[in-house]
Amino acid sequence: MKTILLKSNDSDVNKASQLLSDGKLVAIPTETVYGLAADASNISAINKIFEVKKRPQSHPLILHLKSIDQLNDWAIDIPSDVNILAKHFWPGPMSLLLKKHPDVLGEITGGSDKICIRIPNHPVALSLLTMLNKGIVAPSANLFGRVSPTSAKHVLDDLDGKISAIIDGGQCEVGLESTIIDLTQIQPKILRPGGLPIANIEVVLDKKILPHSNSDEKISGNLLNHYQPRASVHPYKKSAIEDLINDMPKNKSVLLLLSDMNKDNIHIHQMPKDAYQYGQVFYSILRLMDDKKYEKIYIELPPEKSAWYAIHDRIKKASFKA
Repeated sequence: MKTILLKSNDSDVNKASQLLSDGKLVAIPTETVYGLAADASNISAINKIFEVKKRPQSHPLILHLKSIDQLNDWAIDIPSDVNILAKHFWPGPMSLLLKKHPDVLGEITGGSDKICIRIPNHPVALSLLTMLNKGIVAPSANLFGRVSPTSAKHVLDDLDGKISAIIDGGQCEVGLESTIIDLTQIQPKILRPGGLPIANIEVVLDKKILPHSNSDEKISGNLLNHYQPRASVHPYKKSAIEDLINDMPKNKSVLLLLSDMNKDNIHIHQMPKDAYQYGQVFYSILRLMDDKKYEKIYIELPPEKSAWYAIHDRIKKASFKA
């Protein structure tokens, strides 16, 4: 199969819409990461996602819609918090776990009676959803468990020849997956930290949100080992960095550093000190280090502050060893 690289103009987005209508897979840009899109009403297309990504069938997919007006077709018993959150954060990097409509395909939810839904904040994704006039499922457009793609090149690196097309929408603005909020219980709970800070959610709802924990809830990105580059990842606290620099291997190793240090005898990549900017480039830096053939990636852990919550989660999973 030849993978076509499409531009983000109306003509090429229309071609992508037709491919999706025909049951094909198309990688699309969103504000978070590139997604591997399929028509959410086409069982065959949905199954292709699992096959291409080598993704377990039990690992649910996130549904993407163009408007909250479509929500009742996919979810039931929708709580009032949905409207409040949607007003402030949709379109945007927020996914809501809700009770699924009985007509929703079980292949989307991994057999669960819940469904995760979001409205992406990207002109290409929204234009495609409008042209298709259907919901799409769109997990990250990469091999399962690996670093999520934030550019069309990243998608090509993983899936060239395996999918019909990629729409090149440039670099993703947020760079991390959406924040997933469970609204199926009385008290909202964070299931996956992501591009929307938890503090923003609490301000809007005027209530405390239960923090993320290693729950057994079936949601995208909930495995312990996820977002992993080919190189092994080794996180270190700031207090241990000096000792690390003295001891770390000099060849085929790199240190992703937040602190200001100049060391000539080791490979250092300076990371942004702002949490949002760090999130924008984190995945692309991990992929770049793989491209440079480093075998070990040492990471200075960021501050233990809420703004860095999603980054800590990604570093923990990228470094997890089964």
